[in-house]
Amino acid sequence: MQKRKREKLKVTHGSRAKLNLFLDILHKRDDGFHEVETIIVPISLADNLIFRLTDKSEVKIFCTSYTLQESENIIYKIASFLKDTYNVKHGVEIKLKKNIPLAAGLGGGSSNAAVTIQVLNSLWKLKLSMKDIHRTVSLFGSDINFFLDNSAALLKGRGEIVRETFPAPYIENILLVNPGIEIASRNAYSWSAIGGLHEEMKSAMITSLKNTDIDLICKNLHNGLEQGIFAHYPILQEIKTQLLELGAMGSLMSGSGATVFGIFPSREKLLNAIKYFKKYKYWLFETKIEQKAN
Repeated sequence: MQKRKREKLKVTHGSRAKLNLFLDILHKRDDGFHEVETIIVPISLADNLIFRLTDKSEVKIFCTSYTLQESENIIYKIASFLKDTYNVKHGVEIKLKKNIPLAAGLGGGSSNAAVTIQVLNSLWKLKLSMKDIHRTVSLFGSDINFFLDNSAALLKGRGEIVRETFPAPYIENILLVNPGIEIASRNAYSWSAIGGLHEEMKSAMITSLKNTDIDLICKNLHNGLEQGIFAHYPILQEIKTQLLELGAMGSLMSGSGATVFGIFPSREKLLNAIKYFKKYKYWLFETKIEQKAN
């Protein structure tokens, strides 16, 4: 009986990645961050997290990526914050299997953070409202709020304000390409020009996502961070050009990089692109945009 009870205190949860389809840098804020407008969609690539309550009053993190073992990672910070703030008696062990590359513009850390607070709210019976959860995660990162909702979204502020949500369309045949470069967000923004707003492209992107108009989505892909980052890492510009030459309908760097994605009209063309990029030994992943499961 005790064994069955203990098994109920173990939870396995997927932690989905994202793509930025649109990103404008509006201005630099007084707090040192940059004001942005960005449109983000969930994709099928995901990490996996396993949570297990323990009788020991501590938070333990185990990760397949050695760089995330230390207590400075965001999962540990959020779990420890909740435990201390709400005087939780039980400890927790969290095992993280990383599939999303680090510092890749795919939101892996933010996604892990969102899953952590939602699962621990349940396991620790904290009874936090969604308003409480949104307020808490805003202390830890810019786009964690996006991962709390089951939708595509337009984000503002430094990326923490969800201005509008809408159902994510189902779009297959997307190839992610990352040459193994890790780019710090602070560097990405410091290299990029501010301004140059693209209101028409933003509106067209939202409309095309709501209508699942893939042609229009590809025509309005935009990332204001690309120019500055491409100047420092020309290989990323080359990857984008190669994706288009291999038949992608549209290509863009996601977030602050270094992942570049291509949307292909058929799986045949996507597989041909995978064959081409394999010779460079890049990280590659075939994915799709789709609504997250509740």
